[in-house]
Amino acid sequence: MPVQSLQTEAEIELFARFPEEIHGHNPNWRGEDTSFVQAQVTNQSPWAEHTRAQCFAVLENGVVQAQACAVVDTTYNRYWKERAGSITHFDVRPGSEAAGEDVLSAACEWLKAQDCDFVRCGFLPGWQMPFPIDAYDVPPTTWHCWCPPYYHHVFKNARFAVEKGMVEYRVSFNEELRERYKQFVKACPVSLRHWDIAKDAGQFRTLMNETFGRHWGFPPFTADECSGLAGAVENDLPKYGFFAEDGSEPAGFVFSFPDINQGPNPSHGVLLIIGVRESYRGRGINLALGARSYLAMMEYGLTSASYTVVLDENWPSRRTAEKLGCRVERNFVTYRRDLFAH
Repeated sequence: MPVQSLQTEAEIELFARFPEEIHGHNPNWRGEDTSFVQAQVTNQSPWAEHTRAQCFAVLENGVVQAQACAVVDTTYNRYWKERAGSITHFDVRPGSEAAGEDVLSAACEWLKAQDCDFVRCGFLPGWQMPFPIDAYDVPPTTWHCWCPPYYHHVFKNARFAVEKGMVEYRVSFNEELRERYKQFVKACPVSLRHWDIAKDAGQFRTLMNETFGRHWGFPPFTADECSGLAGAVENDLPKYGFFAEDGSEPAGFVFSFPDINQGPNPSHGVLLIIGVRESYRGRGINLALGARSYLAMMEYGLTSASYTVVLDENWPSRRTAEKLGCRVERNFVTYRRDLFAH
C-alpha cells in the first residue's frame, strides 16, 4: 500500500482521530486533544511557529493503517548547529506493522529532502515524549506517551536505533519523608515562594532557557510556549510550583501539578521540571525545591508523586530524585535513524 502525504483539512482530521480509533478501547491510553493536534501539525499552534511539518499515512479503502508526522524544528537546529529532523504522532494499527515501517521510511525521505542528517523519534518538546518500554498496563503520567509493545518492533525494522534512555522516578509519601523534606527546605540558602501565574511567565521562560540551555534535546522556548505550558496547569501550578530567589535574584524553579491522567480527583503528583541556575548549583536548592513541592502535595492530600522524565546519564538529577526518596519505576527510549548510513 502506498504512503500518502496528507494535505486537506479532512485528511488532517482523520490523522488527529486515528489514535483514538485504535487505542480508545484501552483503559490505559490517554489521547491528545484532536483540535490541538490539528493546529500543531498544520503549523497553527505556538509550538509550530518555528517548524515545518508534513503528515503521512497509509490508507486502505480510506481507512488509516499507519501514520506519522515529519517535523523540522528550525530553532532547535540553529541553536544546536545540527541538521535534525523529528518524527512525531506515530501510530500503527495492530497487524499493519509493515505499513508502519513504510510510513516511517516515507517521513525519513521527506526529512532527508529538507536537508536533515538524522531523524529523532521520541523526543521533541511540545510535540513528543519518549516511548515507554514497560508499564504498559497502567495509564501514562500526564503529558507522557503511551504505546503498545509492538511499536518498538516497527521502529527497529524501520532501521531506527535507540538513541537515549530515560526514566521516571516515583515515591510514596510517609512521615519520615515529610521530616526529611522539611530539613531540605530549612537548609535552603535562598527563599522559596509560590508561583504567580500572572507575573511569572517571563521569569519562567528566562530560567527555563538558561537552566536547560545545555540539556540534550531542548531548544530555546518562546514566550508563547512557556505561557501555554504554565497555562495548561494554571489552577494547580500556584499550589505545587515554586521559585527560589536570592533577594531579588532568581535562582531556580520547580514545575509541578497533580497527575490529571488519574481522573478528576488524583492522589498522585507530577514533578516535571526542576531548574537551578548554574551559579547556584551545589547548594541544595534543587533538593529544597523538590522537597517544598512534595510537601505541598502532601498538604493537599496527595499520597505519591513522580519525578520525571530524566535522562539515564543525568546523574545530578537522578541523585536529587534518590535523595527525595524516589525510585525508578518506569523506563523510556528515544530512537534515531542516521539518514546517510543505510
